[in-house]
Amino acid sequence: MLKKIIAIKNVGRFRNSAATGNPQLAKHTFIAGANGYGKTTLCAVLRSLQTGDPAHILGRKTLGATDAPAIELLLEGGQARFDGTAWNATKPEIAIFDGVFVAENVHSGEVVDIEHKRNLYRVIVGDAGVTLAGQDAELAAESRAKTGEISTAGKAVQPHVPAGMKIDTFIALPETADIAAQIAAQARAVDALRQAGALRARPSLSEFVIPALPADLSDLLTRTIDDIAQDAERRLSAHLAAHGMTASGGNWIADGLGHADDTCPFCGQDIRGLPLIAAFRAVFSERYKALAEEIASMKASIARDMGDAALARLGTVAEQNNGNVEFWQKYCTIETPALTLPAEAVEAIRTLAVAAIGLLDRKAAVPLEPITPDEGFTAARGAYDSATAAIATANTAIRTANAVIADKKAAADAGDLKAAEAELARLTAIQTRHRADVSDLCATYTKLSGEKETIEARKEAVRKQLDAHTKTVVKPYERRINDYLAAFNAGFTITETKHAYPGGVATSSYQLVINETAVDLGDSKTPGDRPSFKNTLSAGDRTTLALAFFLAHLERDPAAAGKLVVFDDPFNSQDAFRRRQTVHEIMKVAGACAQVIVLSHDATFLKQVWDKSPAADRIALTIADHRAQGSKIMPVDLEHACRGRTATDIDDLQTYLTTGAGGLLDIVRKMRVVLETHCRTTYPGSFLANDWLGDMVRKIREGGATHPAQALYDEMDQINGYTSQYHHGEDMTDATPDQIDPSELTGFTRRTLRIANALQA
Repeated sequence: MLKKIIAIKNVGRFRNSAATGNPQLAKHTFIAGANGYGKTTLCAVLRSLQTGDPAHILGRKTLGATDAPAIELLLEGGQARFDGTAWNATKPEIAIFDGVFVAENVHSGEVVDIEHKRNLYRVIVGDAGVTLAGQDAELAAESRAKTGEISTAGKAVQPHVPAGMKIDTFIALPETADIAAQIAAQARAVDALRQAGALRARPSLSEFVIPALPADLSDLLTRTIDDIAQDAERRLSAHLAAHGMTASGGNWIADGLGHADDTCPFCGQDIRGLPLIAAFRAVFSERYKALAEEIASMKASIARDMGDAALARLGTVAEQNNGNVEFWQKYCTIETPALTLPAEAVEAIRTLAVAAIGLLDRKAAVPLEPITPDEGFTAARGAYDSATAAIATANTAIRTANAVIADKKAAADAGDLKAAEAELARLTAIQTRHRADVSDLCATYTKLSGEKETIEARKEAVRKQLDAHTKTVVKPYERRINDYLAAFNAGFTITETKHAYPGGVATSSYQLVINETAVDLGDSKTPGDRPSFKNTLSAGDRTTLALAFFLAHLERDPAAAGKLVVFDDPFNSQDAFRRRQTVHEIMKVAGACAQVIVLSHDATFLKQVWDKSPAADRIALTIADHRAQGSKIMPVDLEHACRGRTATDIDDLQTYLTTGAGGLLDIVRKMRVVLETHCRTTYPGSFLANDWLGDMVRKIREGGATHPAQALYDEMDQINGYTSQYHHGEDMTDATPDQIDPSELTGFTRRTLRIANALQA
C-alpha cells in the first residue's frame, strides 16, 4: 500500500510536489487534476517504482531544472527513494490503467499493430504465461543473436565453399587421406573428357621390335660339302696361297671358270685333263656356289636387321614413345622408366651383329670348314640376351600402358564431363574444407550451430508449455472481455482470440464483431476503405475495450488482493451509462485489492466514486498549478469542488454530445454552470463565489498574461458570447428550441467539456 507521497522533485510539472497539509493516502484515494498538471507523471513514477526502470522518470525530468529528479514515497514496508539514478526499493504489486497501458497493449491512436498484439498477449496469459512468454522471448532473442553469430561465421567460411554447394554440405565433407592423389587423378579424367577428340586421335605406345640373328646362323657356320674332295680343296688352297690370292682369289677363279671350255680363258692353252682344273671345277661346283651365296646373304641380312638403320628405327620408336608418354601421363597413370628402351640394348645388338658378321667372314674364307663361335661372339651374345630381356620387359610395360590408354579413350568417349567436373569440385572442396585455417572456421560454425540447436530445443519445450497454458486461458479471457463489453453496453464483442509467433515472439490476435459481422483489426497499412479497428470503433468504444482488457486481466490475477491499482482517467468520451458502469467496476476492484488510486480531470466523476467509498477509507487530493513553483499535491474537498457542478450537468452535456439527447436551451444553461464551477474550483484565488461567467471573462482579460486562467480566455469569451444571448433575455420563457442551431450547440458543448477537463484534449 502507498501510504504517502512525501515529495516528487524535478519530474515533469512537479518541481516539488510537497505542499502544506500533505496527508496520508487511504485505501480509496482520489486525485483530481487538469490535463497537463501531472497525472500522467504520477503514473510514470508509480510505473518506475513497479518495474525499477529509471527511464520512466529520467525521460520526464523537469525542463530547465539543474538538479536531478528525486522522489520519496512512504510504503507500508518503509520508504522508497529515487536518488536520480535508481530506486532503493521497488514494488511490483502495482497495476496501472492509463494511456501507456492502452498504447502498449491495446491500440495507439486508431491502430492496432504488432507490438500491441505482443503486449496484449502478456495481458491475456497472466503472470504464469508471462513467465513462460518471457522465457520464450529470451530464448528467441538468444536464437536470433546466435543466428547473427552463425551468419558471421558463415560469411567467413563462404569464400571457401564451391559455387552451388550449400555451406552445411561443405562442412559435412569427410576428410580423405589421399585427397591430393584423388584430385590429380580426377583432374586428368576431366581434362581427358574435355580432350576426348584429341585422345581418340592420339596413338598408343609402340612396342620395340627386337632385331635377332638368323635362326640358321649356327647351322651355316658348321656346314660342309661332303662331295668336294679334300685334295681338291688342298690343291686350291695351295694355288691361291702360291699366288697370293688367299683373300679373294677364289672369286676370281670362280668367275674365270665360267669362261673356260677346253682352253684356258687366260692363256688359251688346252686344259683338258689337268688335275688343277679338275680341282677348280670341284671346288666351284653349284653346291659350293650355293653355300657361298648363303653366307653372303646372311651377312647382308644381319647388316640389314641389326645394322645402323635398324638401330636407328629403334631410337625413333623410343623417341615417339617418349612423346606419347608425356601426353598420356596428363590423363593416365603410366610408369615412365619401365617403358624406355634400355640404354645398353643398341650397343649390345650392334656388337652381336659385328661378331656374327666376323664369324661369317671366317666361314666365307673357308666355306668347307665348320666355324666355331669364339669368345668375343659368346660375350656379345650374352650381352645381347640381357638387352633383349630388358626390351621384352619394356614391351610388357608398353602393353600394360596401352591397356590403360585404351580404357582412357573408351572412358573419354563414354564419360560425362559435367559429372566429372562436379566430382573434381567435390574433391577439391574436401581438400579445402580440411585445410587447417578453413577447418578452424568450420569448427566455429559447427559449434555455434550446435548451440543454436540447443537453444531451439529449449525454446520448443517452453513453447509447448506456453501453448498448453494459453489454450486454457484464451477462451475464458475472451468470454470475460465480452461480459465486460456487455456490462458497458458496448455495441460490439470480440471473437477468434488466438495466439501465434510472428517474428518468433508470442502474439495475440482477435476480431471485432459488429452487427454480427467479423471485422479484422487491420494495422497502420490497412486501406481506409476496408473495415478495421480504426474506422469501426469510436473513441469511447476504444476506451471501453481497453478498460475491459485491463479489468479482465486484473480479475484473473491471483495476486490482485495485494495490489495497488491505479486508474488514470478511466472514464473518457463515454456516455452517462458507461460512466456509471465505470464507477461500479472501480468499486468492485477497490473491494478486491489492497488499494485503489483514481486520477481524473473530472472532479464530478471522482465525486461519484467517492460517494460509493467508505468514509473511513477514502481521501481526495488535487494536483494544483502553482505557476513558477509547479504542480503540488494537496487535499481537496470534493463536495465543495463539485458544488453547483453536479454530475448530472456533466452527464447531460456528454450525453448530448454523444447521442444528441436533451433540451437545447437546457444544454446552453448548463454549459455556463459547468464553466463557472470549473473556474471557481480550479482557480479559487482568482474568482469570487458570486462571479458569473461574464465576470470571470472580464477578470481574465484585465489580468492579461499574468492571470492563471489566461490560456482559457479566448475559448471562454466565445462561449460566454454564445450562451449569454439565450441566458439573459428579458423573458426567458420566450426562448424556443428552434432558435438554437444543433450543430453550433454541439461544437460549443464539446469546447465547454474540453475546458472543464470533462473531455480528453
